[in-house]
Parts: sequence; C-alpha cells; structure tokens
Amino acid sequence: MNAVATFDAPSEAHTVAAALNAALQGGYNAMSWLHRCASSQGGPRGKAIADLVEDIEARHRDAEGAQTAHKAARTFAANLMHPGFAMLSLLPTTACGSCSTCGCTAAEDCLECSVCGDDGRDCENCGIVEVTPRTAYVLHHELREKADRTYLTVRSGLWEYGVPDSADSQSDWFLLHCARAYDDLANDLLIGSVPKPRCLAESVALGYATSDLLDGTLDDSVYEHAAYRELPASRYDNDWESLASGLFAANDKVHHFLNADTIEDDLWKKWFTAYPGSEPRDRDRGFRC
Repeated sequence: MNAVATFDAPSEAHTVAAALNAALQGGYNAMSWLHRCASSQGGPRGKAIADLVEDIEARHRDAEGAQTAHKAARTFAANLMHPGFAMLSLLPTTACGSCSTCGCTAAEDCLECSVCGDDGRDCENCGIVEVTPRTAYVLHHELREKADRTYLTVRSGLWEYGVPDSADSQSDWFLLHCARAYDDLANDLLIGSVPKPRCLAESVALGYATSDLLDGTLDDSVYEHAAYRELPASRYDNDWESLASGLFAANDKVHHFLNADTIEDDLWKKWFTAYPGSEPRDRDRGFRC
C-alpha cells in the first residue's frame, strides 16, 4: 500500500482516505468532494488526489472493474472494527445559504434571523437539515447494533430483538439477510449517502431502527464517544421525530410488520425483492465476516 500524500492534520488525511473508499463504492458526493479537494490542494498533493480520482472514474467506466472495486471497498469498510466516520463530516449542518427571503448565510445558520425564528423552521427557502453528521453517526450505530443482534440470534438460537417480532417465525437464512440489510443501510452512510431503502426488508429495518431511536432506547454513552463529539454539531442533530414523520416515514405495509406479533407466511419474496425502479444491491456482496 503506497502513501497518497502527506497532510498537516490527521483529520484531513482521514477524510481524504474515507472519500476515496466511498468513491470506489460509487458515492457521488464523495467523488464531487474529491474533485474539489484536488483543485483546492494544488501542487503534488492535488495532483496525487486527481490521479487517483481519474483512476477510480476509469474503473467505474468498466463494468467488471467497477464491480470488483466496489466489492473490495465495501468489504473493507463493512468489516472494520472501528469504521472511519470522516465522510460523515461532509454532510450538511445547516440548510441556510444566501436566502432571498431572509438574507441568511450558511455561517449564520439562521440563529439571528427574525424570519426563520428560534428553531429555523419558519422560512420555507432555508428549510431544515434532516441527516446531519452527528445524526448519521447515531443512526449508523443503531443500524450496526441491530445487525449485531440479528447475527447473534442466528448464532445462539435466542431471540435478541434485532428485527421485529413479526419475523420470528422466519428461517435463519432469512434473518441473515435481514442483518445484511442493516449493514447495507449503515454502509450507505459511510459513503456519504442518506440511506434510501431498496426493498421492503430495508424499509422495515430502517423503520425499526428509527422507532427505537424515537423511543429513546439508545444508550446515552453513544453521545460521549470521541468520534461523535469530533463531528460538527448542528441544532438539527438527532431529530428522530422529524425523520420518522418525514424522510424515514414508514408506510402502512412497513407499520404492519413493525406492529404485528407474528406472521407465519413465507416473507422471502415480499421482503427481499427490489422495489421497481430501484437498483438492486450486489448479489455477490456476501455477509459480514
């Protein structure tokens, strides 16, 4: 493994490394950020980043090369005991930005604006931020925790409440795929993307994780983790009520599985068939090692 460049601040090096890994997995936001980074760095450091970006783009133009790169990068990221959260810092903390109605700028974050109000929600143009860096960190933690519990259910034979009770009559093979659905959603966050379920299993997984966060079941020690505290703060952090009613709102079908005590039907095809118009996950991505 060769060094790309030397950086003055370790955090900057970590962010570039995370962005490169995310770009290999097809993260559009990561690729855009790397282009801007290469331009702003200049000199040998900027050229080194630009050369790597060019190589990644070439890989993605070749279907077989893109699949190999994506699988290797995803496996590496998904199996880290201490995953890098540098990419989360690139998520927005404010929705402000030269608003024509109230004149807010991103640096102000609406705090002193008479139009936006104390909570910043009264100006339709400024809007709100749904998934901030710290929100993404907490959600990632909860998704991985749910995956851990589901894997443990399969290994131990004891019900560890990683998935809703409605799935307790399903096979271990079914539960393994549920665990992977959690990991897939968590990995979306690590490439700088907001999780968007691609099948019913992922919708149920996201709804189950969000409902637990909304109920306040998360261990408060998560908020004391150094990785969490190092991410930029926002007044929109951890607004699970807003997420549960908006971006992560569960439809009636998802609510059915979240609330039912048990469902004896074989749910395989219903849960793991990709939604129409949604790109299926890589079928050869495997499970967590």
